[in-house]
Amino acid sequence: MSDDAVGTNGGGAPASVINADGSFTDEFYGSHGEENREYLSRYKTPPDMAKANVEMRKKFSKNPDSMVEIPSETSSDDVRAAWAKAHGRPETQDLYEYTLSDEHATKLGPLDDNNMAMVREFAHKRNWSQEDFKEALDLYHTMQATGVDAFGTTLEEQKQAAFDEGTAILKGQWLDGTDDRTAAALAHLQKYGEIEVKGKDGEMINPLEKLFEEAPQLKQSPWLTMIMDKMASKMGEATRKGGGDTGALSLEGINSQIADIRAKQNVIRASNPVNFKGDPEFRRLEDSLKVLYQKKPA
Repeated sequence: MSDDAVGTNGGGAPASVINADGSFTDEFYGSHGEENREYLSRYKTPPDMAKANVEMRKKFSKNPDSMVEIPSETSSDDVRAAWAKAHGRPETQDLYEYTLSDEHATKLGPLDDNNMAMVREFAHKRNWSQEDFKEALDLYHTMQATGVDAFGTTLEEQKQAAFDEGTAILKGQWLDGTDDRTAAALAHLQKYGEIEVKGKDGEMINPLEKLFEEAPQLKQSPWLTMIMDKMASKMGEATRKGGGDTGALSLEGINSQIADIRAKQNVIRASNPVNFKGDPEFRRLEDSLKVLYQKKPA
């Protein structure tokens, strides 16, 4: 290609960079180095370039401070400061503001002052604007709250599985007597657990009430029911053998033993529904029931 075709028109004057159809020539796109060819190729004609230039001036004239150099690793402090100001970074890190939403505050608790101080310092070093700061913390707390919800769901599922397992054991052993025996076990707990202790202010506190306030599900716990039923049975045995305060079988001990015997009879009925009354163990239990009912106070 001749010099005339590339850069002159024979007399040393610059060659035209405009084609006959009004578009830029290829020489124009390469006239400022290959590294700028892609950028210049955005504009097909001089009017395209003029229009883009005018629009850019209109845009940045609204906020002259936004026309700043993007800092690099070697940029001066002045360049970095100008960029931070244009990006909306607060002058000091203490000016960052953030408040948890009511929903997140309920699930996650209050913000930690030490953690927030570290986040503010980090945000200021990274030239975050107030909007950047808020969006980042909103996202973080949303993820944390989602994790709390997922953990809570898993925990509830585990608790329900344990409850179902215990209930199945109770019903398998006590059959039709489950409800009555469960009520008797709870009554036993309330009777012997109704104690009072003096609090730090001198007021009397009922530990059993406090326990149920902290964990109300314990009232329906099949595992606690088993424990209290066994304790009631053991207390009845101790009283019957003279180990109690009165040396006589208490009414609660009688009721506990009756419930225990009926549960055993239900098992026998289930295993031999046709001839359960002929079962020697069933008859022995019947005799024990009669003795217990005779011991009940009038």
